[in-house]
Amino acid sequence: MGKAQKRTFKSRANPLGAATVPGAVTAVQSTDEVPALLKKLAASDANDRAWAAASASNLLLSDDGAVRRMLLSNNVIGALVERLSDSVPDVVVQASGALYALAAADHGAAVEIARRNVYAAVQTLLPRLASAIDGVIKGEEQRDGACKTVLLTADNAISLLRVLCETVPASLDQINDMALIPFLVSFFKVADRLPATLVQTAGQFLHTLTDENAAAKRALLDHSDAVDVLCGVVRATQLGAASADDTAIVRMLAGAVLMNIKDMAIERLEDMDDAPVEEARIWEDMTRAVLQVVAGFIAFDSHETAARALQLATAPPPTDIVTGPEPSAQEAELNRLCARLDYVQMALELAANIFTDEGATDADAAAIDETVQTADEDAGSDASDDEMAGAGSDDEDVDSDGDSDKEADQDKDTDFDENDMNEILGNETVAAREAEAAVQQSVLGLFIDTILPPLLHLAEPTAAALATAGNDDDARIASVAADFAALHERALACFNNFLLVVEESLRPWFTAHGDSVAKWWHVLVAVAERVLSAGPPADAILDPVIGCMWTLARGVGGAVPATPEHIEGLMHVARTAATPGLRSKAVGVLGTVARRQPGFVDTNRRIGLFLVDDVVGASLHAFAQGERVAVEPVAEALDLLFDVYGDAAYDYDAPVFVGEALLPRLRQMYAPMRRLAKSVDRRTRRRLRDRCDLAAQNLRAFIEYKAAERRGA
Repeated sequence: MGKAQKRTFKSRANPLGAATVPGAVTAVQSTDEVPALLKKLAASDANDRAWAAASASNLLLSDDGAVRRMLLSNNVIGALVERLSDSVPDVVVQASGALYALAAADHGAAVEIARRNVYAAVQTLLPRLASAIDGVIKGEEQRDGACKTVLLTADNAISLLRVLCETVPASLDQINDMALIPFLVSFFKVADRLPATLVQTAGQFLHTLTDENAAAKRALLDHSDAVDVLCGVVRATQLGAASADDTAIVRMLAGAVLMNIKDMAIERLEDMDDAPVEEARIWEDMTRAVLQVVAGFIAFDSHETAARALQLATAPPPTDIVTGPEPSAQEAELNRLCARLDYVQMALELAANIFTDEGATDADAAAIDETVQTADEDAGSDASDDEMAGAGSDDEDVDSDGDSDKEADQDKDTDFDENDMNEILGNETVAAREAEAAVQQSVLGLFIDTILPPLLHLAEPTAAALATAGNDDDARIASVAADFAALHERALACFNNFLLVVEESLRPWFTAHGDSVAKWWHVLVAVAERVLSAGPPADAILDPVIGCMWTLARGVGGAVPATPEHIEGLMHVARTAATPGLRSKAVGVLGTVARRQPGFVDTNRRIGLFLVDDVVGASLHAFAQGERVAVEPVAEALDLLFDVYGDAAYDYDAPVFVGEALLPRLRQMYAPMRRLAKSVDRRTRRRLRDRCDLAAQNLRAFIEYKAAERRGA
C-alpha cells in the first residue's frame, strides 16, 4: 500500500491564445541557414529578435534532427536565456516559450537549461511580470495584445520552472532559494480576475514545489495569509468568468497544495501547548471539502467524452482555413478535452492520497471492529464472571465427603436465559448502528459515498481506449487512445488504493458489507471481460483490473462470488498474459479464491489442479526441455498452494489434496524447482532469486509437513 505514483503535468500548447510571430519559419532548406538565424537573436531590431526566438522554438521542436543538433551545438540555449532579460516583451515571451517547450520535450536540454543558470534570469524577470500583471488586474493595460503577452510570459516562466523542478532534481535547491511562494500565492488572491489557465499554471507549480519539499512547505506555512487564501479558493463556487470546469480545477489545485502541507501544519499544532481546537478543525474540513470538489469534477460521462474525442481525432482537417501555427477550432477542442483528462487523473491521484493518509484512522477501525466484536464480548462476559467467581474458592464448595458442587455448576452453565440473549442481540444491533454512523461521518464514509460511484464509472473502458489501443497509424488517434487508457488505469489504481487501505486496516468493514464486495467484484469482472475482448494492446488496463480483483479477494479471504466462468477467464489470463507480473496477479486471484470454505470443494479442485499442473508443473517441464519460462508465476503459485492446503482440517483438503494425489506430484517437482531457482541470476535479479530459493525450500518443508500430517491422521 502507498500513495499514488507521482505524476507530472503535460505541457499545453499556447494555453492563453497569445499571438504568434508572423513569418516565423518552421523549416529550413539546409543547416547553412541556422547561423544566420542565431545571429538575429542578438539583432538590434526587436522584431528580428522576436522572429528569431519564435523560429528557433519551431525548429527545436521539429522533426529535423540535423537542424536541432545544429541549433543546440551553436548555443541556442544560452542565447535564449539571454533574451529573457530583453527589454521588449514580445522578445521575452518568445524566448520563454521556446525554453519551456524545449525543456518539456527534451530532458537533456532541460539539464542544459538549468546549467545555464536560467534561475537568475527568471528571478530578474518576475518583478516586471508581477508589476505588469497588477496593471492588467487594475485595468491600466488596455491593449489586448500587450495583456496576452504579459500573461503568456508569466505562464511560460512558471511552467519552465515547474518542468525543471520535475525533471532536474538538482534544481530544487536553487528554486527554493528564489523564494517564489509569495509570487505564486498572489495568483490565487486574484483568481477571479485572471485567466483560469494562468492560475492553474501557478497552482501546478505550487503543487509540484510543495510535494515532499520541506523548505517549500515551511515557506508556505510561514506566509502570512497563504493558507487562508487557498482555503478561500477551495470554498469558492465560482471564480470570475471562469467555466465550471476551470473553477473546479483551480479549487482542486488549491486543495492539493493544502494537502501537501497538512502534515507539517498538524505537527506544528501538536507542538503548541495551547493550540486552538479550531485550527485542527480547519484542516479536517478542508480534507472533506477537497474530496467534495474531486467528486464533482470526476463525475462526468467518460463514454460520451471518449466518443467526441474519437470523432475529433478521426475527422479530416478543415479545408476552408489556411494552415498555420494556430490550432484549428477542431484541434483546440480536442486539446481542451485531453487537458481535462489530465486534470481528472490528478483528481484521482489526489483522492487516492487523501484516503491513504486519512481513511484508516484508529477511530474508523475501532468503530468497525465494534460491529464485529460486540457479540463475542457480550457473550463472553458471563463466562468471565463465572471464572472470576470460582477462582481461589476451591475449598469453599467442598462437602465433608469431598464432593464439590460440580453438578450445580454444570446446570448453571447450561442454563439458557432468553432475556440475556435478547439483551446481547439488542446491544449488538445498537453497536452496529453506531459503528456504521461513525464510518459514514468519517473520510471512509465520504470516500465511499461520493468518490467510489464516479470512480468505478471511470474504470469502465471506453471505445477510445480499446478500439484504438495501439493504433499508430494516426498520431492524434494514438494520443487519444493513450489518454483514455491512462484515465482508466488511474481510476483502477485509485480503487486499488482504497481496497488496500481497507484490507490492511479496516478489514471488518468487508465482512459487514458483503453486498458491496459482490457488486465491486462483478464490476471488475465486467471491465476485465471487455478489456480481454480488445486483445493484447489493452493489457495495460487489464493489469490494474486483475490487481484490484486480487486485493478485493484477499480482503474477504477469497469469499467473492466467483463463478466457474470467472475462474476460467482468470486461468486464461494466467496462461496467456504478455507479462509475468500480470500472470502472477491472475494466479494470485485464483489462489485466494481457492481458500474459500466451507462448501466450495469443486472450486478448490479446479483451481488447485490448475496451479499444480498448468502453472507449476507445465513451467518446470518446459524449463527441463530448454525453454525459457517466467519464474514469477511459479513462485506465486507455490506460495499460494502452501497456504491453501496448509491444514488437513479444511473441508477441501481430503477430497482434493489427498484425493487428487497432489503430494506425490509436488514431490516430483522439488528437484526441478531447485534447478529453476538456480537459473535466476542472483547478480541481476537478486530479489527474484531469493524468492525462488525460498519457494524451493518451503516446498520441501511443505512436502514433509503434509506427509507427517497424513501419517498422524
